[in-house]
Amino acid sequence: MKMVKAYRIAAVLGLTLALDGCFQPTGPVFGDWTGRQPLISINQPSFVDLVLLGLPGAREGQYQIKANQTDATLSNSGARTLRWSNRWTLQPGPTPDAPQLLVLHNLPNSQISRYVLFGNGVLVPLGKNGQPDTSNYGLQYALKPVPKSNYSYGRV
Repeated sequence: MKMVKAYRIAAVLGLTLALDGCFQPTGPVFGDWTGRQPLISINQPSFVDLVLLGLPGAREGQYQIKANQTDATLSNSGARTLRWSNRWTLQPGPTPDAPQLLVLHNLPNSQISRYVLFGNGVLVPLGKNGQPDTSNYGLQYALKPVPKSNYSYGRV
């Protein structure tokens, strides 16, 4: 009887540890964002999840980005998911009091790779003039931070 109870406890403990891995990031997470990216082939955005891996206060690390693109033609070909991963860096703003610049290295040209990181955690695309793109176009592609209490925090 004691042996059966020990096996049950071991099974429950093993299942608990296995499921815990599904809900926790696999490493230190600098931040996690969600939002949209433009597409070049059609006039529909893709919906993205961006995770920056690194310790809090880091200036560089690895990023993971997942873009879910929907089928805008309704041809029933389904959606597709694209993933990229490479290096990110934080650079100081152009003036001492300016927000930092986030650069996602080696993204395809169709994706926004330079953002301004505001104090509230929002990432706004960097405009061609070197300033945050606060136009209607730019703000629709701003990325908002995912709360750390979200079950998918740190996962793409």
